[in-house]
Amino acid sequence: MPYFKHNETDVYFDLYGSGPDLLFMHGLAADRRQGQQALDGLTGYRLIVVDMPGHGDSKLSPAHSLNDQVSFKAYVTVVDALTTHLGIESVIAGGISMGAGIALGLALARPDLVRALLLVRPAWLDRPARPHLGVIEDIGNWIAEAGTEAAAERLLEHPVYAAAVAENPTCAASIMGAIDRPQAVESAAVLSAMVADQPFSRMGVLRKCAIPALVVGNNADPLHPAMIAREISGALADASYFHAPPKYLEPLEHQVAVVKTIGQFLAQRLVATRALPTD
Repeated sequence: MPYFKHNETDVYFDLYGSGPDLLFMHGLAADRRQGQQALDGLTGYRLIVVDMPGHGDSKLSPAHSLNDQVSFKAYVTVVDALTTHLGIESVIAGGISMGAGIALGLALARPDLVRALLLVRPAWLDRPARPHLGVIEDIGNWIAEAGTEAAAERLLEHPVYAAAVAENPTCAASIMGAIDRPQAVESAAVLSAMVADQPFSRMGVLRKCAIPALVVGNNADPLHPAMIAREISGALADASYFHAPPKYLEPLEHQVAVVKTIGQFLAQRLVATRALPTD
């Protein structure tokens, strides 16, 4: 299992396939497996997926404060360092939810590095991700206060979770996953810290980002309102919006449609570079 050192801790990543480099980041409380599963079926690229510190196999370092390790800015430095570790000079950057925010932050910080953006179900604008991710913030606080069992009991009474159980069970399972995840106890503070953060300072800075971008939204997704994806798409200088089948209600249809649309987008928008596959 490959890893590299960053901030005196081991950051784990995986590589799949061959071709132009595509760095795809997971969402909050998920891990690098989410990125690989989301793009399963996309061929012709070297897919790079990484566990952000406090997620999956990447632990937080006791030598540094939480604020130094957990934020959009901190996570951007992680993936920037990963590209340096791998000797990458040009990369397609993308991700789901929090991962979309990290990818966008990388593009704003390193426009020389990022050649295209894939922003799937983004959940942050230029402010904390409330109220739609408030339940995830609550879970982090509950675990820090009393542990996972107490957090699970309190979650049962949360109105967002109760509504999801009744109307959107797959979404409910995703919310419960924030309690069941690896490092749930030792990295509980990661959840509230990230919900309270923001990937960019104000919407106006997105107009300066001329990198070709695909932004994906969907319905029946209380954690990732389509309005956020549409607003980001409208603010970016060169973005296309795709409204996918609902991830939680039609997971297979969603995954197939997103992979197909990403493949078409990259072929159409970046074919002029001659470094990307065109078939």
